[in-house]
Amino acid sequence: MKYIFLFLCLTLSNHLLYAQGTIEGVVTDQLSEETLVGASVFIIGTSLGTATNIEGEYTIRRVPTGDIQLRVSYIGYESKVIDLTVTEDTVITLNVELLAASIEGEEINITAQARGQIAAINQQKASDAIVNVISEEKIQELPDANAAESIGRLSGVSIQRSGGEANKVMLRGLSDKYLTVTVDGVRLPATDALGRGIDLSAISQNSLAGIELFKSITPDKDGDAIAGSINLVTRQAPSERMFRVIAKGSYNEIMNSASQYEFSGKYGERFFDDLVGLQINGNLERKIRSNERSSISYSTDTDNEDEYYISGANLRFTDEIRTRNGFGGIVDVNTADNGNIKLSTSYSFTKRDYLNHNRDYPASTRDVFYSYRETEQEISILTNSIIGENYFLGMDANWGASYTRSESKTPFDYELTFKEANGMENVPRIESDPEQLISYARNNFRAATIDEGYEYSQDNSQGELSAYIDLKTQYNIGDAVTAEIKGGAKFRSQSRQNTSLRKFAPYRLGFWRAYEQLDDGTIVDKDFSGTYFEDFYESFQENPAFRQISFSSFLASNPDSKFILDDWKMNPLISRDRFRQWYNLNIDGVNQNGTQPEYYDDPSSEANTYDITETVSAAYLMNTFKFGQRVTAIAGVRMEQENHDYENKYSPRQIGGFPIPEQGVTRDTSSTYSETIFLPHLHLNIKTTDFMNVRLAGYRALARPDYNMRLLSFFAWRDSETGGDRIFITGNPILKTSKAWNFELSTAFHGNKIGLFTISAFYKQIDDMYHMLNGLSTKDNVILEELGLDIESPHTAGYRLYVPYNSPDPSFVRGIEIDHQINFSWLPGLLRNIVLNYNVSLVNSETTLRGQRTDTTYVEDPILGELPRYNPVPIIYTQEMENQPELFGNISLGYDIGGFSGRVSLFHQAEYYRSFSPRGTNDPLSGAYTKVDVTLNYKFTDYLTVMANFNNITSMKEENIRHNRRAGYKVPTSTEFYGMTFDFGVRIDL
Repeated sequence: MKYIFLFLCLTLSNHLLYAQGTIEGVVTDQLSEETLVGASVFIIGTSLGTATNIEGEYTIRRVPTGDIQLRVSYIGYESKVIDLTVTEDTVITLNVELLAASIEGEEINITAQARGQIAAINQQKASDAIVNVISEEKIQELPDANAAESIGRLSGVSIQRSGGEANKVMLRGLSDKYLTVTVDGVRLPATDALGRGIDLSAISQNSLAGIELFKSITPDKDGDAIAGSINLVTRQAPSERMFRVIAKGSYNEIMNSASQYEFSGKYGERFFDDLVGLQINGNLERKIRSNERSSISYSTDTDNEDEYYISGANLRFTDEIRTRNGFGGIVDVNTADNGNIKLSTSYSFTKRDYLNHNRDYPASTRDVFYSYRETEQEISILTNSIIGENYFLGMDANWGASYTRSESKTPFDYELTFKEANGMENVPRIESDPEQLISYARNNFRAATIDEGYEYSQDNSQGELSAYIDLKTQYNIGDAVTAEIKGGAKFRSQSRQNTSLRKFAPYRLGFWRAYEQLDDGTIVDKDFSGTYFEDFYESFQENPAFRQISFSSFLASNPDSKFILDDWKMNPLISRDRFRQWYNLNIDGVNQNGTQPEYYDDPSSEANTYDITETVSAAYLMNTFKFGQRVTAIAGVRMEQENHDYENKYSPRQIGGFPIPEQGVTRDTSSTYSETIFLPHLHLNIKTTDFMNVRLAGYRALARPDYNMRLLSFFAWRDSETGGDRIFITGNPILKTSKAWNFELSTAFHGNKIGLFTISAFYKQIDDMYHMLNGLSTKDNVILEELGLDIESPHTAGYRLYVPYNSPDPSFVRGIEIDHQINFSWLPGLLRNIVLNYNVSLVNSETTLRGQRTDTTYVEDPILGELPRYNPVPIIYTQEMENQPELFGNISLGYDIGGFSGRVSLFHQAEYYRSFSPRGTNDPLSGAYTKVDVTLNYKFTDYLTVMANFNNITSMKEENIRHNRRAGYKVPTSTEFYGMTFDFGVRIDL
């Protein structure tokens, strides 16, 4: 560190050797007076220049004294050349107004969507990194449902959905755990229970001034971004008071309901002669996120599963309400050095309340099971930060400190299953049309009885403290070369806890208890008087052997039913009130002396309970050279040192017991991991012509494993009842951090007519890519020894192994992206109001996985003759990576006229593997998906805008597929439907 700061201090002498001045100002639209972000400002004949920041401001330092010509340009606008005289140690304030480009002398009015597109184009053009931008104008004029939906419209981005809305983004085929998400450079904490992903649907766009998607990172950014980095941008409070309110109501097709709402507001203003700015924002919403799902299961007569038949179907109806609320505040202060200090706080809270109704239609067995699970999940994200952009001692200083916290928990999560013995008539073998199973169901709900009960608990939290400082200074090497040296350091400390618990009641074996234990330890009779289950309790009192309640007691007098996906009848729907009441009456049940609870702890659920402390110390040094106005080169290196302390649970022996798992068998353990990684960088930006840029980048990045992967944790048990699979789950405390060499080539063509057309290629070589081995059949400790683990399985016979591991060979990701943003303002008549955006990405990947094949041998039986014997054999094979669609893209067509603004957008994503089975016979895929949305706005006055959004207007269904790579076939496994949603609202700007 001392060498970095020494080098920075030595460069300060540069400005003392020559007479120099400073030019600063703001670039605005001459007609609207709105600031222009990303405008190019440079001195002709030199390498001195910059681009305007998010506030439309620019500063050029170290300007030699004398007469100069300053050129200001902005795509879509007429450029200006201004003559200036610079004197020694003076600051020239020059505010520049630009006019939109005219056609044959006719002045062009920049429409709403075109304004947002032009702002994004200029920001991308001005960046030395490879970046895509969503401008503030685009966010505000035609807003998407959340930040994830907006990011999903950018090139190279595919999305994952939850409840019919985007909640996670995958960048260049890599899942969200391979990228970082920040707000003004402050990292957001992960919200996943085990992984490093972030639920972006929890973030309101109301407070944002833009979204930056960096596909190449420079040394001054966190290194754990193999896929890239997303930065959510806020800006200073406006000089003039701003007050905005948005109110919406919504309709949901599945529930045929309009009981949804969304309210948001934002206020901003500056005080004390623009010295202090204040912004306050908030949002409140309630959305229906219900869905319908059908699933199909298959069986086979052969070990290689090359022939299959339908073994059953499962229906699920999810009745979900999702609420969100949040608030934020920003205070910014302009400092005497023309800098700014910003204090920010924000809080977002999402609650999901859903009840899953499940029933099956088995073909290979006679018994029918009904299961119902109600869950309340709460996700919150809190950020507090102070950041500064200042200038002192001849250096620009960016600094900051922050505390962020996320929490994800389930205050209520309860499941009941019921069994209808002989609930199906004899079903013939069927290989298609699973809907015919409905006709074989008896639907004798009174004959169905309670089978099992489960209570789940998940509580995950993460807190992170961080501080950083970046220092940079500029020096000139003659008129033709300008250099900027930048160095800095960052420290962040993260504390993360996860608690996973499960309680189990085997009701089918008569484990219902007639007593309950109160909070003070007192044991009393359960009180069923006046409840839905009073008749059941009276029957028990008459006959104490009667302990299995009928399923019909949980149904309303006239049970509701629902058609699923038009073809299936979901019958019946449980009464939520009765379901909850059973929980309240029985969750604390015990026997008379309190020695046997109704719900027993399941120790295997503690496999992912942990307490982790993770610290990362980083330092970097980089130098940016500008050779005239044509070539910019960035060279640098970043060092990151990571230290991890793990505390978690393990089981020293196989967990036994039937039907109640053995209690008190888990123990505490701990482990540590440390690694220091150097990340070199080289970036080039070559302006080959006035309308063409070529960007090249080569740099190293990293990805840290999921939080549970390095735990010194192992749990072994025999699944379910006697005869089930033996299971062994273990962590990998020597799992390495993944490191990747990233190579980028991007060529962009830009101009007032062409807009911005970009074609990019990328190549990533990832060493030590981490994967999860899911259920490999093995015995002894062969695989564990191959992985270098000093862990022994407690199973004496064959078992299924679950363990994380690093790929033995490098993994590769490569792809091509095409992106075009254009408006047709140069066309005659009404055609000039068209705005078009389209992009397409092709991605190919390759990784090395561990799996198994089945070898067949034959043995001679004295009675039955020759019999096959199947032996699993571990193998290593090459496969494409999980969570990586090979083709995805967007098309967006907009039109503005007068106060009207409309957009039709289409998103398509090809199928992709979610994971890989060890034998290659049961690989799950997410099916191809195409979604069409329509957004309409009409601005009646400067103060009132009416908005309408139609999401998924074609009512597309989401499908999952099973791929048997060995036999070469694919079969559908599930279809999920969220329906079309429509919202209508108003926006008031004061």
